[in-house]
Amino acid sequence: MVAPKLKAEVRNNAGRRNCNKLRASGYVPGVIYGHGEDTKAIKLDKQELNKILSKHGSTGTIELEIASELVPVLIKEVQRDPIKDFVLHADFQKLSADKKVRVRIPIAIQGRELVETRTSGVVEQQLMEVELQCLPRYIPQYITVDASNLEFGDIIKLSDLDIAKDENYEIFTELDEVIVSLTASSKHEEVEEKEVPIYESEKSILDD
Repeated sequence: MVAPKLKAEVRNNAGRRNCNKLRASGYVPGVIYGHGEDTKAIKLDKQELNKILSKHGSTGTIELEIASELVPVLIKEVQRDPIKDFVLHADFQKLSADKKVRVRIPIAIQGRELVETRTSGVVEQQLMEVELQCLPRYIPQYITVDASNLEFGDIIKLSDLDIAKDENYEIFTELDEVIVSLTASSKHEEVEEKEVPIYESEKSILDD
């Protein structure tokens, strides 16, 4: 998968007042840091950053275009306003092609609507992300889990996924962790509860 690109500009003025001015003018302050390198202060267009985060999430890798140079980075942290939820600040870690990086990758459930329609059950996701370590070129934007063939009582564990067996990844999340399961909906359970006593009462009449 080709990493998404985002333009950034180096900023010279730091401090809370300058950051507030940047936000008021449509930018988000951020920093880039890397092993053995000085931290670099940058600013990013707010709308373009929001597009990246909406489509790719607040983790994973992107390429920052700074003065015509493409810099591969990991989205390390995105700080948001606790009330209005807009982005206040973004941290990026510069990646080296030959150095492994430890990341948290979100899990995406595929086939949820299909199996819920087929079974009238509820697909419950219990694990939202996987912590792993790998070289930058192997970092996925997300881990897809196919739930379309689930039946009642079925579960999918982390150990069931191909990535858990791939030698390119070192998994830190427990492999026995349950990712997703299929359970009966409360509506389905209520129907069963109502049907049981009716059946038992009819049976008792027949026995008499």
